[in-house]
Amino acid sequence: MKEVSASGNVMSFTIDRTAIAHIDPSKCVNCGTCRDICPTEAIEELQRTVCRLCPTCTDRPAMTMDENDNFSTAHACTTECPLGISPQGYVNLTRLGQYEDAYKLIWKKNPLPAVCGRICHHPCEQGCKRGTLVDEPIAIRGIKRFLSDHVDYIPPKYPRIYDEEIAVIGAGPAGLTAAHYLSLAGYRVTVFDSEPAAGGMLISGIPKFRLPRDVVAEEVDRLAQSGIDFVFSEKIGKHRLEELKSEFDAVLVAAGAPTSKELKIDGWRKEGVMTALQFMSCVDQDELLKRHPGQNFDFSGGSVVVIGGGNVALDCARSAVRLGAKKVTCTCLESGDDVPCHEWERREAEEEGIEILEGWAPQRFSGVHNELTGIDYEKVINFKNDGRLSFDTDAYQTMTLPADWVIVAVGQAPDSLWGNYYEEPNVFFAGDVKDPVNSVVGAMASGKETAVQIDEFFRGRTTKDLMNLRTLHSAPELEKVFPANRLRIARPPMPILDAEDRMRSFNEGETDYSESVITTEANRCLQCGYQSVDPEKCIGCGACQRECPKGDAITMTSIDNGGIR
Repeated sequence: MKEVSASGNVMSFTIDRTAIAHIDPSKCVNCGTCRDICPTEAIEELQRTVCRLCPTCTDRPAMTMDENDNFSTAHACTTECPLGISPQGYVNLTRLGQYEDAYKLIWKKNPLPAVCGRICHHPCEQGCKRGTLVDEPIAIRGIKRFLSDHVDYIPPKYPRIYDEEIAVIGAGPAGLTAAHYLSLAGYRVTVFDSEPAAGGMLISGIPKFRLPRDVVAEEVDRLAQSGIDFVFSEKIGKHRLEELKSEFDAVLVAAGAPTSKELKIDGWRKEGVMTALQFMSCVDQDELLKRHPGQNFDFSGGSVVVIGGGNVALDCARSAVRLGAKKVTCTCLESGDDVPCHEWERREAEEEGIEILEGWAPQRFSGVHNELTGIDYEKVINFKNDGRLSFDTDAYQTMTLPADWVIVAVGQAPDSLWGNYYEEPNVFFAGDVKDPVNSVVGAMASGKETAVQIDEFFRGRTTKDLMNLRTLHSAPELEKVFPANRLRIARPPMPILDAEDRMRSFNEGETDYSESVITTEANRCLQCGYQSVDPEKCIGCGACQRECPKGDAITMTSIDNGGIR
């Protein structure tokens, strides 16, 4: 008889254990499925040491064994994903040709794999030991995209376990993710959105040359087919919110930040000055600009200046190029490493002829009467951004940029309505409404976190950490990865159209890896992590063996009178 306390539930129980699980480290792909399903948390993740003592393996500086060992327990792709996915798992299932199993592993924790396969900033690659210790990280995002584009997976219907019904306001990445996790947990979920289709900023704020609209639609259709209800074209004001509070057991607000911050300097109201959201919402699916009240946008042959240095600013600048602007310039307060845009998007923007000027603060929009002719700047000095932005300018260092159009991309804010409900017991918040997020996967992680909070609210239970803040453990000393035989294969660049071809249309710029390239790339994985069973906690239930996608990585060993046979 063995008494077991299950920390992820409100109970402890006693079982008559007749078997114990064993995981073969040579066969485990480190997908984490067994760890997630184990009722007693008997399974933990071990990290092999990557050998860095042989000078023929890599030209990187060698680490002592102690340094490497310490590094192993603090650094891995599995700890960097905000959604708690184990990239090594689906990378190695891809290596084995188990594409559907790899995709299912992603989808259970990420309801938007095709979206993330295109626009995620892939923090998991920053944690990849191959990239840090050997040469370049595995192309994890590219593998995710390949799987989402080549697997036609129809997920099962969500279970209906509980009576509680939950309303989610906002069908952006945070709301969709929260709805997915709540539905998986067994709740009935209805998602409301003011737009005629789901996606939020995925379709209104990200240009389709980065994220095609049909990709988003397919992801949403899959969620709807699995059992999430959607209500579109419904604006939620105070009156309707009060109705939802009475109609549903809980309301989750994930309405994003739909209001652009204004740049209130002299000349702000001149014709030709617009916010990033105004601009991006005007770019329709035919790559033309709709008529905005009081303005008729025609960039052909004109000069466009974008104020801002983030990814939204570059999206605006690259869209302006595709709309025929002759000259496009981005200006930002930041300089060097403080510039917030991703390195690869900046590189692609510069390839398309966009000039990025760092360390300049706009002072006024110049022109005669209401006509815009340019922007006056002063040089930024003493720039700081430690949670609160501060800077000074040098009035003796100035410049003026000619401009026919100016797009202001300096941030967004949520609707002020929601501030009245932050203390309501059955109203919850996710995404930008809760805390500012700077990425799609960050918004999704916020949606997941809030879904867990709602489940705890109803069930009165404490759950184990679903946000992937787990501890890694060192494998035995002899468990080392010797990568020398794998170093002959370079990471393939992500296929992308030439700049000239990209600039001609709003067609997707990135293309997909071929299957042969994907197989080769997946084989670059060092397989530095694997799962291990604590025999003192294992109750021999066999759930891990039944759910293991690898099939033969877990065996159950019979126990006879306290001994193993």
